Amino acid sequence: MPHAPQPTIYVVDDDDAVRDSLKMLLESYQLSVRDFGSVPEFLDGLDTVDNSCLVLDLHLPAMGGFDVMKTLARRGIRLPVIVITGGGDAQTRARALESGASAFLEKPVDDQVLMAAIDRALRSNAAPTPGQRKNGRA
Repeated sequence: MPHAPQPTIYVVDDDDAVRDSLKMLLESYQLSVRDFGSVPEFLDGLDTVDNSCLVLDLHLPAMGGFDVMKTLARRGIRLPVIVITGGGDAQTRARALESGASAFLEKPVDDQVLMAAIDRALRSNAAPTPGQRKNGRA
């Protein structure tokens, strides 16, 4: 039986302290983490979506979280997205979930809530569906 690849958690946040904190937390759970300080870095560095998910800050310079989700959808990339934000309200939450986010969390993010959201996202992304792209590249 083939062995599932190690989960990859992509973290995109322009705040170095938040990004470093998330990376340390996730690595303490033996998860592979690839972190990015900007959306262009992330899109250039995205190499697999199998058994992966994205922890995405909603408010980023140049290209925000909603734009990232639209770009992924437009490219046919099915990657579960966990939105984190320091300034959310009911309307923003509804918009994020309608845009395809699998979870919407407010900063500071509770470790256990984040880990539960990541677990759900990884389980939803463990088996590719027919026609699903295997990676972020064309």
